[in-house]
Amino acid sequence: MKNQEEIRKLFKENRQAYYDFSQAHILIRVKDKDALENEISKKLDMSQWMNSQHSFLGWTKDKRVFTREYIESGKAMYDSFFKKRGPLEGKIVDIGGGWGLFREWWEPSRCDLFIVHDPGVERFLRGPHELHRHYYQRAFSLPMIFIEGFGEDLPYRDGIFDIALVAATLDHCIDPQRVIAEAYRCIKRQGSIVVIQDCHSPKSNGHRVPLWKRLGKCPPKQLLRILYNRIFHPDHHLHHFTPVDVTLMLERAGFSDIRKDTVPNTRSAYAFEARKPI
Repeated sequence: MKNQEEIRKLFKENRQAYYDFSQAHILIRVKDKDALENEISKKLDMSQWMNSQHSFLGWTKDKRVFTREYIESGKAMYDSFFKKRGPLEGKIVDIGGGWGLFREWWEPSRCDLFIVHDPGVERFLRGPHELHRHYYQRAFSLPMIFIEGFGEDLPYRDGIFDIALVAATLDHCIDPQRVIAEAYRCIKRQGSIVVIQDCHSPKSNGHRVPLWKRLGKCPPKQLLRILYNRIFHPDHHLHHFTPVDVTLMLERAGFSDIRKDTVPNTRSAYAFEARKPI
């Protein structure tokens, strides 16, 4: 485990003063959250994000959403994906990673670390649901550091991570292109980014498939969950993408060798992986 000073050195010098490193092995919080948000709001419009985040946090608190079937199927989906891809290795920054569930598929060596960078510190402190702890026992047995902050403004030095993971996150971000660009800056040359994102079909011409069409193809339990979410948790996503949208964002940031694949056992989730050139 890295000591406090080693962790501090991951940060750019001009960003260190914003953070409290006293709980560095577990949690690094922003000292003055209002000051940081005010600085970010000069570059980004946070008003829409705040409303969306409030809705998203309400969804994560609702135990009825996280049924055994829902969590079990999600775990099986990612098990299949990482069995095909291989595990995550090296120094990882998981942007928007919440509870750090993707440690489940991380194979660390002695000097590696797993950082979750996420503005939702309240959600992290509240902890995961019991079913998450049951199905992700390996993840919770591995170390991680939760660092409070926005993906559009990563405080880390250039070129220090092996992999940037952005899973089910881009559609919640204020500026997805800026998140991808920040990830590019922070990973090493020949390091990689892994983006896992739900995307709509290009055939829909930028519009989501109508609800009534999706419901007709759903098993009864999934149908009930969709209807429950629609009634009690309106859409909290800020963006909706096609696979082409995500590919273009990666290209604009400078990534090369972009590969796209469907995530097993899903209708609309895609995995994108790309490298930072030498």
